[in-house]
Amino acid sequence: MTTRSVLFRLLFWTMLGTMTVVGALSFFQFRSALRSEIAGNLRFGATAMMQRIDTFLFAHVENMRVWRGLEVMQDIRVKDVDKRLSNFLSNLRAGQDTVYDVLLCTDAQGRVVAASDPSYIGGDTPRLSGWRNVPGQGLDAVSMALVSPGAGTRAIVLRSPIVNAFGEGTIGYLYVFLDWRAVQRLLDGAVNRGARNLLLIDRDGHVLGASASLRNLPGLSRLRLDGWLLPGTGAASYVHDGAGLGYGDLLVGAATSGGYPPFEGMGWHTLMIEPTSVSFGPIWALLWAMVGVLLVTLLTGLWISSRLADRIASPIVALTAFTRSFRQGQALLPTMPSGATSEVDELHRAYTEMIQALEQSREQIVRAGKLAVVGEMAAIMAHEVRTPMGILRSSAQLLQRQADLDERQRELIGFIFSETERLNRLVTLLLECARPNPPDFMSHDLLEIVDSVIALLESRAERAGVSLSRQSDGGDVVLRCDREQMMQVFLNLILNALSFVGEGGRIRVSTHRDEDALWVSVADDGPGVPVELRQRIFDPFFSRREGGIGLGLTIVQQIVQAHGGTLSVGESAWGGASFNLRFNHQEPGT
Repeated sequence: MTTRSVLFRLLFWTMLGTMTVVGALSFFQFRSALRSEIAGNLRFGATAMMQRIDTFLFAHVENMRVWRGLEVMQDIRVKDVDKRLSNFLSNLRAGQDTVYDVLLCTDAQGRVVAASDPSYIGGDTPRLSGWRNVPGQGLDAVSMALVSPGAGTRAIVLRSPIVNAFGEGTIGYLYVFLDWRAVQRLLDGAVNRGARNLLLIDRDGHVLGASASLRNLPGLSRLRLDGWLLPGTGAASYVHDGAGLGYGDLLVGAATSGGYPPFEGMGWHTLMIEPTSVSFGPIWALLWAMVGVLLVTLLTGLWISSRLADRIASPIVALTAFTRSFRQGQALLPTMPSGATSEVDELHRAYTEMIQALEQSREQIVRAGKLAVVGEMAAIMAHEVRTPMGILRSSAQLLQRQADLDERQRELIGFIFSETERLNRLVTLLLECARPNPPDFMSHDLLEIVDSVIALLESRAERAGVSLSRQSDGGDVVLRCDREQMMQVFLNLILNALSFVGEGGRIRVSTHRDEDALWVSVADDGPGVPVELRQRIFDPFFSRREGGIGLGLTIVQQIVQAHGGTLSVGESAWGGASFNLRFNHQEPGT
């Protein structure tokens, strides 16, 4: 079996399987998203309708509270002999003819003394049951009852006592019969288009009202939906069997009365419903469209798979030749053949990275060899130089005690002291570079270490006319490190910067954290480090400064690596050099 046929079959079945799985996942994802969207709309619609009904009830309860305190209500005591109270009630009804059926005022014994409809005057108050006080601060004197369908018409009845303004006690009651059709118009207005419907449910699960499509459903007034989820507070959405309403499965958004401050609501519920067959209709249309697209894609895939198999097989052959040519020791890496796929190109990059890693390893071996030479030199110089250097220093001290020395002789003795001290520093640097002491790890505040170094060098920076500052992104920066070695790192870096920054220059030590590591940078506005020298400056005995030994940065790099960090050099925001230290995040106590 050829590579082309294997790849062709693999690509074809992979494409078929992938498209099938992706199509199925997309379908169910779209279905879930659409259901969530529609459910959210239903919850919002049910909540908005419940708020409108609460506002409707509160507005008329508030009217009752205002009207019962009017002076004209006191006409109940004189049986409304001048009909002034009846005219007032008639005007109220005429002002909102589509809301009020009738407004009545009765005396304390329940006889109607004034009404918006004269036919009620002289009669008794309608016998109603199921009165409930309207809950809410300051609303306890208003009660509400519902006229059941058996009484001939459905209405919401509000009742409030009329207090005697000229004495004590109650002189009668104000009754307001709200037209139930006003509530029906609210329900119809929210679902005037589409397949959605609204139900108004009392706290016991009885259906109080419905939008137009459900209003004439037989037995609706006796229907009880206590098996449906009616949330105690807020809103909810779910799928429920709609057989009792003449539907299949329904997507339901339910909301509970939250009131309208200070009105606390009557505990009613609104249900906004929509058949799932309507809700998910676009998804089924999408499914058939996806099946059609799948068939077309598979036909296209047959052709693409064939071409792609050729494109994969040809670069593999070229990659084999590339591997053989590299094994033969070519100095330059061959370029990757054009038309290669990402996997083959990734393999090429992996080969290239491997060669670069080997080259870096070679450079590290060379640097280690140089350090080994430094170690041997340091051991020899420590033995061969320090002994005669000590003799020279002692001899100079003896000469310095002579009383008859002139100025020139004292100057020559000073040269002996300074040069022997310089030789001593050189030997010490060589020993530190060749045999660095192992770090004594303890938890230290890195910012305190930086501040200590800046304090040591601040006077020197002032004499040079250089601004030396520290910047942090806030908070403590704790690092497990050897305090003396870290001070040596920052001393070397800042001193190195001071040697290149002129008068009026700037040096800034900044720290910040990201998700992976702690970063510390020593930046200046000097001439910077050329790109071609940024790797060499860490080599032993390489120095760009006149009189420099070339070991300072080597020692800094060794200390940073001993602390598990990395040191690199780049360009600062001012165009100068920026030495960047990176330390991995450490677990507490490690």
